[in-house]
Amino acid sequence: MRESEQEGFAATISGNNQPSDPNRRPFRLARSCVIQRFRTIGLLVLVALLAAGVIRLNAPSRKPSGEAASVGASSDPKATGNPTRATTYISALGYLTPAGDIRRLSPPAQRVDGTPILESLYVEEGQRVRRNQLLASFDNLKRVDSEINTLNTRISSLQGQIGILENETQRYRLLSAQGAYSSAELETRELRLLELKSQLKQVQAERKQAETERSYGRLLSPIDGMVLKIFVREGERAGPQGVMEIGANQQMEAIAQVSEDHIGRIKTGQRVSIMSENSSFPQTLQGRVIRIASTVSQRLKLTLDTRADSDVEARTVEVRMALAPEDLAIVQDLAGAKIRVTFQP
Repeated sequence: MRESEQEGFAATISGNNQPSDPNRRPFRLARSCVIQRFRTIGLLVLVALLAAGVIRLNAPSRKPSGEAASVGASSDPKATGNPTRATTYISALGYLTPAGDIRRLSPPAQRVDGTPILESLYVEEGQRVRRNQLLASFDNLKRVDSEINTLNTRISSLQGQIGILENETQRYRLLSAQGAYSSAELETRELRLLELKSQLKQVQAERKQAETERSYGRLLSPIDGMVLKIFVREGERAGPQGVMEIGANQQMEAIAQVSEDHIGRIKTGQRVSIMSENSSFPQTLQGRVIRIASTVSQRLKLTLDTRADSDVEARTVEVRMALAPEDLAIVQDLAGAKIRVTFQP
């Protein structure tokens, strides 16, 4: 029994040592290649996932695009005085405007033909003007000048007739006293003289009225300042907005359109930094808040987006700021320039 088991075990060992079947060798090679390919693909996927994680960790965070009033932060511990809390600020867009009087000039009123047509314009936007400087003239000016010339001619003629008749009347008065002429002839000349003098007074009154109307045919500057906006050009009638707008630009102020969401953080006397949005001036100006509007306006809001036509409708509050005295000369001729205002915390 033991000898038969040993013979079977020996037969089994000898069978395992026999060479493998040559028909199964290609199958084993193919299976080995597939396993090696899957290992390579898995290694590549692992490397790609690790690289993506590193890029995401190192990528800078994106800040949202600016608005008419945007919030920023400073993480500098020296600036904040507290290393665990950042200093926040408000940034808004706005524009420069004259701090003095702003006048909107209307066309002259006419007795007939309604609003006159602008005939000649003698200034341009941004031009400095002096008080009583001629800015524009209207089509009624030529008509009034022609009427004044006609009246002057009539006045000269009446004055000549009156002078001649006065001499004759004086001579007739002396001769009538001597009995050379009848008193009726003297009275006729005196009545004629009174009639001519009455006509002269009437024509002189008409000329005075025409001269007044002539002053309406010219538009004069009421103040020293700058032409801010022209609403009408030659050949046009002025509408409700008038002819032009003039501002006393001896001093300039800044107006910022602050979002309603952030207006609660703006206070009178707060310091601001002002920069040009379109490179109108290179310096950074300093100023302070002097007035905050009491109403919220639904109007076109200026945005910090640099793309053209990016302004949008928004609820904003106008904040007016006075510029530092040393900065006034820099922007004296830049009324309407677009600016970026940063409100200091």
